[in-house]
Amino acid sequence: MQFSELSCLSRRFVGKIQTAESVRISVKTDIVDVLSVGVDSTVNSYEASRAEASFYGKTTVRLLYSDGTTVLGQSYNADFTASITSDLLDTDSKLTFEVATVETKVDTNANTAMLTILLEISVYAYISDSVPCLGNSENVFCNTDSTEYLQSADIFRLPLVVEEELNTTRNITTVLIAESCLVPTEYTLSEGVLRLGGDASVRFTYVSDGNIVTDTLHFAFDRELDATGIDSDCQLKVYINSKNTKVRLNVGEENNTVFSVEIAANVIVEATKIGLCDIVTDAYSANSDFLFERKSLTTTLPCGSAVERKHIIASLPLESGKTPIAAVNVSATVTECESLERRAEIRGVIKATVLFSTDVGTESKDLELPFSETVSVDYLMPQCTSHASAAVSELTVRDVGGLQAEADICFVLESERDVQLNVIVSAEEQPFDKSALPAIEVCLAHKGETLWQLCKGLHMSEEDLLAANPEISNPLENDARIVVFNKI
Repeated sequence: MQFSELSCLSRRFVGKIQTAESVRISVKTDIVDVLSVGVDSTVNSYEASRAEASFYGKTTVRLLYSDGTTVLGQSYNADFTASITSDLLDTDSKLTFEVATVETKVDTNANTAMLTILLEISVYAYISDSVPCLGNSENVFCNTDSTEYLQSADIFRLPLVVEEELNTTRNITTVLIAESCLVPTEYTLSEGVLRLGGDASVRFTYVSDGNIVTDTLHFAFDRELDATGIDSDCQLKVYINSKNTKVRLNVGEENNTVFSVEIAANVIVEATKIGLCDIVTDAYSANSDFLFERKSLTTTLPCGSAVERKHIIASLPLESGKTPIAAVNVSATVTECESLERRAEIRGVIKATVLFSTDVGTESKDLELPFSETVSVDYLMPQCTSHASAAVSELTVRDVGGLQAEADICFVLESERDVQLNVIVSAEEQPFDKSALPAIEVCLAHKGETLWQLCKGLHMSEEDLLAANPEISNPLENDARIVVFNKI
């Protein structure tokens, strides 16, 4: 009997780690009050070895503070490293990461802020497994099933820069902070070029004539990225992680309402290829049965994807004497994603800092808006595993006799399912003496038996059995007598 190596991949959750990062930020004036801290972190690269992976990333910090008289903003970039150990990993593992900020603590001393940032990093990997697999063999009758399996997977990180000239509603006196989110809505791959289109949102907080103002500006983007190395026949999953948002004012203008924004991001591309293979599920020969050893192989197949936008409204109490100005350092975290029939339930929280105008100046308070939303996904089933990310494209706060918060949030969801392939990895031949059988015999077959079951029990080919019994159906509709010509 002939065996060949069968290799397939599965997407596995490797583990979750927490790592602390220390960031020191020095500014020109004393820091009297820290109003808000925003943190965005992303993994840029990694190195995988046997049972371990080390990864390297970048953190962008947005600091909003007061020097006692004026509200000021400062952005800062820092690097971080971390590692994870797992028996699942080897040098060929392809990894993806989800990075969330768990906690941020700030200590100030004169003009210096010392930040301690606790990051939680979830690691996923494409893992390869190989076993010998029984194939079609000479003088052996084989029953095969044609099945899909994950044949190959690779992860690509492509740099993306989106630039746009935008207009604000008021004159810009001082830039405080700028935030952004990029949501991919369409992408095509052709001849080594990934054409990527999507929606961009820039949340721009600035001082205008002594007042703090936040404008949320939207525009569409379309870019072509060098995708050399990605096969055009791969299935793609595309995510965008924004790294940094820079603002440049048009200096010299009397009424400065125009600015240019530059958004630097990583485009994460998971390129997978689904193959088709014929797996031998059973076998016999004319003179032998076989005792099989089987092994289960796990492979991961896609279940569907979706991009859906939701509008969330929440009412909260508002302290007397405080007027909401703006929401800054806005983020969304998905805490749970449940797969159901043709839909997914996504739960999480939107976090932001709300700035208030009071009699003594500007104050701030952290805001948390829990959400639970349903996203429709074709072909989704409860046994699938779903992963969702969330991006807040707009968040407004206003005084309506209480604090009312309205958010536009975009969910990007991908789902998959693990499929078990039952593979014959070895076979022990159990021959018998066919010469003791009569030349002709009549056997009783039962309703529901298949042609394969009949032929295996009689150690005949389907052609020989049908030649002697052309009237039988597959499977049998009724009990029947089968004529057998045993070839000696």
